Amino acid sequence: VINYGMMAFNPTFLIQSYGLSLREAALQFGLVSAGMGILGPLVWGPLSDRLNRKFPGGGRAYVALFAMGVSPILSFWVYHAPSAGDFYIRFVVYSFILTGWLPPLYAILYEQVLPRMRAITSSLYLLVMTIFGLGCGPYLVGMMSDATGDLRSAMLTINVVAVPIVLCLL
Repeated sequence: VINYGMMAFNPTFLIQSYGLSLREAALQFGLVSAGMGILGPLVWGPLSDRLNRKFPGGGRAYVALFAMGVSPILSFWVYHAPSAGDFYIRFVVYSFILTGWLPPLYAILYEQVLPRMRAITSSLYLLVMTIFGLGCGPYLVGMMSDATGDLRSAMLTINVVAVPIVLCLL
C-alpha cells in the first residue's frame, strides 16, 4: 500500500512541488527509482542472510523491521525537500532503506513452508500484495489528495499503514 501509493503519485508531486515538466519528472524519477529498486535488494538480501546466520530465526526479521520502521519516518524528510535536487538526494537514501523489507520478507515466507509449497506461497503473496497494494494505495492517496487539496500530506498519511506492519513484525 505504501509503495504503490507513494510511487503512483511521485511524478505528479515532482511536477506540482518543484515545477518539473512531465518529461523531466518521468525520466529523472524513473531512472532513480529503477536504480534503487535494483541496488537496494542486491544489498539488503545478502545482508539479511548474514544477519540471519548471526541471529537465527530473527536476523531477516530485524532487517525488515528496520526498513519498515525507519522508511516512513524518512519520508517526511524526503517530501519536505526544498528543491528537486534535494528531493532526489534524499529519495536515494529513503528508497535504499525502503527496499530493505522485500528480500528478507520473501526469505521468511519461503522458510515457513515446504519446498513444494513455495510457488503457491509466492503466488498468493504477490496476489494479495498487488490487490491490496495496487488496489488501495493509489486510490487512498488520490482520495485524500482530492479531499484535502494537498498531495504531499496525502502521500505522507499513507505511511500509517507501516504501524500495524511494524507491530506484526515485532
